[in-house]
Amino acid sequence: MNYYRPTPLEQWIENLWIKSGVLTPGQLTIDEVAGRLNVWVHFMNQPGKALEWMGMRSVLVDRRLSRAEQWEEFLHELCHVLRHAGSQTLMPQPFLESQEAEANRFVLYASMPSFMLKRLRFPDRQSDAAELIVSHFGVTYSLAYRRLEQIRRRTFEAILWEEVERLAQARGDGDGAPGADARSHRRASAALASGFRVGINP
Repeated sequence: MNYYRPTPLEQWIENLWIKSGVLTPGQLTIDEVAGRLNVWVHFMNQPGKALEWMGMRSVLVDRRLSRAEQWEEFLHELCHVLRHAGSQTLMPQPFLESQEAEANRFVLYASMPSFMLKRLRFPDRQSDAAELIVSHFGVTYSLAYRRLEQIRRRTFEAILWEEVERLAQARGDGDGAPGADARSHRRASAALASGFRVGINP
């Protein structure tokens, strides 16, 4: 993950975890996080919901879900508690959609923080790497796979952007040697061809 750069939301979440003392995958549980953030959790036979009343923050979690699904639902609602204000029932649709999109990203980043992922040594096959994340972080396979895809995509973008800047700098310095563009293109292509390893393992 040498090329990976966290987004502002991801940095906000990681700072929250570190400040709260959530430093290992084993601490990424509903009980642990709720206790450290002073959030009440109620398990009920209904879809998840975030509530705040008289300064008391609560999250409802659907007890009918699997443990991994409950964790993801908890994080989704936790985002609403920590970062969003106002009743969604009275909110204009664009604002509602924006909050839901951020809550979905929150789940991705909070359940598998990059500062924890960097400590792992991943297998080359992305499916095997997803299984490794599932075993360490207690998330669903589909969410683990999405996280890996997101990391790989952003890593590729960073590599390609670096090559563009390198080529632009070479041209600015007067490096007009024949084949310079081709060499830069080959470097970018080789990086992409290296596949999953570029995004995860150093």
